[in-house]
Amino acid sequence: MADWLDKIKTVSSTKGETAPESAKSAGVGCLAAVIAIATILTFLIAFGLFRSGHWIMGSFALLFAAIGALTSVLLLWPQKLNRL
Repeated sequence: MADWLDKIKTVSSTKGETAPESAKSAGVGCLAAVIAIATILTFLIAFGLFRSGHWIMGSFALLFAAIGALTSVLLLWPQKLNRL
């Protein structure tokens, strides 16, 4: 357990410039995919709430889904371009 905690501390103490770009982009892509899946499910929940007549809860769910969609789009947008 202590060895695992040391590995976590070592990874978290690095700056992020030491990881390969492909690993960084794959990690961000996986995070964006998970957020996109959660957003789709939230849209389905909001749709069901609207159809059931629960407008207030549906509005909150729709707002949460819109925030999730915006987060997913921002994660997939390229953050920096290294042109050499």
